[in-house]
Amino acid sequence: MTLHPSAPHDAALASAIASAASVLRFDNKPGSLERQRTLGLFVAALSDRLALAFPRSAAGLGAVVFSPSTNENPAAPGRPRH
Repeated sequence: MTLHPSAPHDAALASAIASAASVLRFDNKPGSLERQRTLGLFVAALSDRLALAFPRSAAGLGAVVFSPSTNENPAAPGRPRH
């Protein structure tokens, strides 16, 4: 994989990911239910970290995590956010 010079928004996103992951435990088997729960918590934490710099992205992640049960894509543009 070739790495390209990072853009400021890429560096901000990488920092938000590292910060969100730093408070979680990843000492569980890859693909396990425990890892899936950890990833759910990670997405919620990442959404909080992104809220100031990337409000639309944070809203999309929040919709995925906190939306009511639906057969549709909760993060699709134009869907109401709860």
